[in-house]
Amino acid sequence: MARAPTTRPARSVIWSLTVGCLAFLVLAGLCCVLLLALMGTSPAAFLVGGVLAVVLTPLYVGFLVALDPLEHEPPWLLALAFGWGAGVATLGGGLATAVLESSSGALLGLSAGARDAIGTVLFAPLMEEVAKGAFPFALFLLARHEFDDVADGIVYGGLVGLGFAVVEDLFYYAAAFLEGGLAGTGALFVIRGILTGFGHPLYTAVTGLGIGLVVQVRSPLARWLLPPGGLIGAVLLHALWNGAVTLAQAEESGALAAVVLLGYPVLVLLPGAVGLAVIAVVQARRRSRDVRHYLASAVERGLADPDDLDVLTRPWRRRARQVRTLLRYGFRAFWLRRRLDIALVDWAYRCWRRARGERLPGYLGVFEAEALEARIRQYRAALDGVISRPAR
Repeated sequence: MARAPTTRPARSVIWSLTVGCLAFLVLAGLCCVLLLALMGTSPAAFLVGGVLAVVLTPLYVGFLVALDPLEHEPPWLLALAFGWGAGVATLGGGLATAVLESSSGALLGLSAGARDAIGTVLFAPLMEEVAKGAFPFALFLLARHEFDDVADGIVYGGLVGLGFAVVEDLFYYAAAFLEGGLAGTGALFVIRGILTGFGHPLYTAVTGLGIGLVVQVRSPLARWLLPPGGLIGAVLLHALWNGAVTLAQAEESGALAAVVLLGYPVLVLLPGAVGLAVIAVVQARRRSRDVRHYLASAVERGLADPDDLDVLTRPWRRRARQVRTLLRYGFRAFWLRRRLDIALVDWAYRCWRRARGERLPGYLGVFEAEALEARIRQYRAALDGVISRPAR
């Protein structure tokens, strides 16, 4: 009796609606924020602020993405994370901070100075980190197939924070340009772009770290405590910076300001970035062993070749093989080779998660191991056909 052909499961309507809603929120938030920026400043200030806000962004993006070299993250999802921080989190965090600041001032009868100080040191860190952390938390709940470990939480959280920082810096740079011209804007760029540019990415990466640890721990109590613990850590780091700057401004002390501007990057941001890198390296080594273990099973099942065990667990070798495929067989073979490599690593991750007793919800069935196996066989058959095709 002939076996029925393997077919790919259709993408769930629930998953499509989830992605659509996230994309709509991001686009709406970005439009609102950019409209506010254009209305609140001149075209020249907006242009200068925008250029300075994004000039270092590729460096920060490269650092964050490099923290998860083993697993391929969809570019569109990385862009959604960045856009969430730039649009939704900026708008939502700012509005919530303003509401809390004004309402607490009215209820407690605070002076304008006290209200601003409380808003800057307490409400802004809390509301902004909640607004930013909502994206990695939503990803953890709704897109479990893309949230496999600590590295995913760090990468997605960091990109959300980076998007937030870009838009916030745009507003600051534009205001500085209107007040002090290019000289004042350049000085502010040194402070916000170079010295403390990794602040917001670090804060939200800590939130993502807490969420990512939930995937790896076994204790039910730890699973409940880690996400709020990561968020609290992000709020405290954020409040430390805002509080130090507020204190330096209140004291009107140049020496204190210098200590804050130099001490915070050296004592907090740099160790934080190094700590994230160390965590990522340790995580990559552990996951490489797991992926290699399940790829050995893939070799036995005819899904992978023996050399995939070394190539797919070493990112540079994987990229080198893909480039060789491009140069020798053309773009079609390169695309199939790349999709096949991604699917094999994803399949190994799914097997690892399944061995821990975890399964994806029904609406994500297209990303389960069985569906990935079907795609792997299709990619491999298509790639073999391209490579074996005689040259014309």
